[in-house]
Amino acid sequence: MHKVYKINENNLKVVLFNNYKKKFGIDKFENIHSLLNTNKLNEDEKQFYDTPIQIFGKTDRKSPFVKYFYHLFDTDYTILHEYLHFIIKYIKPLYPKEEYLVIQKTPNIRFHLPGYSNIGSRDVDETKEIVGLHHDGEFGHPETETNVILPITEMFDTNSIYYETTPNSNIDYNRYNNLKLKENEVFMGYFNKCNHYNKINKTNITRVSLDFRIIPHSKFCVENKSSVSHNIKFKIGDYYMLI
Repeated sequence: MHKVYKINENNLKVVLFNNYKKKFGIDKFENIHSLLNTNKLNEDEKQFYDTPIQIFGKTDRKSPFVKYFYHLFDTDYTILHEYLHFIIKYIKPLYPKEEYLVIQKTPNIRFHLPGYSNIGSRDVDETKEIVGLHHDGEFGHPETETNVILPITEMFDTNSIYYETTPNSNIDYNRYNNLKLKENEVFMGYFNKCNHYNKINKTNITRVSLDFRIIPHSKFCVENKSSVSHNIKFKIGDYYMLI
């Protein structure tokens, strides 16, 4: 259900870093949080980080670093090219009997800065130790989706994700697995029904990662539901594309 695979290249990281270095003058992604103490961000951009926890699905995607990624993805097809190349090289071979994969058209990017949560809180009883507890099926995602997580920086401890290994496990949230990934690894898991959450990042590095969903074409059924964060229908041509 959950598995980690090795990869031998990550051209997406190279392309992204070159763009962020040009835009923000960073030396490496792990230190991007240092920009909060400089004039390389304007006051409106810094204002996002006035609070350590945003609102789930509403304000948690409005980080200046996240917004810049979507600008890049929409304007620089080099990133799309590397995204497709990664899927063709590493993901598609895992499904040898499938002629096509249904994939999320635009991947998500995560910037989990020290002192902050990457995802927002929900309208549930939460503490800073458990932020944004959910499974994707709560928001209409098809049950046949598999989540793919590609680390751009190392993922570990509180800068990463905590997840249950099986759906409805009813184990204490503090016993959830901590996702540990090196930069030469990729994770595939079933977060459609497995709960997962973030914590406030208490490490001293920013976690940057990409994630997206895939479905074998033979298991894809059109859903008349929409993404909670982008209001895009879960159908090919909207939320998904074929590869």
